[in-house]
Amino acid sequence: MNEILVIVSKFIKMKNIYISIFYLLFTVIAFSQKKSNPKINKNELEISSFIMADNGLAYGGEIVYRLSVTKKLKIGGGLLYGVNDVDPVSSDIFGYGAVFADAIQFLGRRQKWGFGGQIGHGIYNRDYGSLKQKAGIYYSISSNYRAIVSGKLLLNISLFLGYRNFHYKETQGLQPENSGLVGFRLGIVF
Repeated sequence: MNEILVIVSKFIKMKNIYISIFYLLFTVIAFSQKKSNPKINKNELEISSFIMADNGLAYGGEIVYRLSVTKKLKIGGGLLYGVNDVDPVSSDIFGYGAVFADAIQFLGRRQKWGFGGQIGHGIYNRDYGSLKQKAGIYYSISSNYRAIVSGKLLLNISLFLGYRNFHYKETQGLQPENSGLVGFRLGIVF
């Protein structure tokens, strides 16, 4: 019974977070439609926070630097670090990092909508006793919307799908499966 209450309370907290994010994004997007995009054909730095779910919830942030290749394409690289909450009942929390290459392709001349991708390698090493787990390849694809906040600042909103591959070395038992992830990212572009 206690396990169910913990899961329900986590769901209620997540619902309140999503509602707050929705209101913030709606307000920013409503006021950003008339301004011109200051980042067309310029290099940029993005600092983001994210929430994603695969076997459990993960919260974290990333920093990405992108170079302008063409008017509609930017490539770069970055670092990601998150905290995974695998089991809400036992409070099993651990960190996960990744180093990745990043690309974003824009639609339209104002660079408001785009599709992006990241591929890299995870940084993770954990010992469960009979099971040793290390990080492997990390990748994600995303759809992005950029709201223009000011002459030097953009707000980037992304929904993404991805995969974190873990390598397992076991001394006994079955090998756990890897699963895909889905997430939401909110970033500020300088």
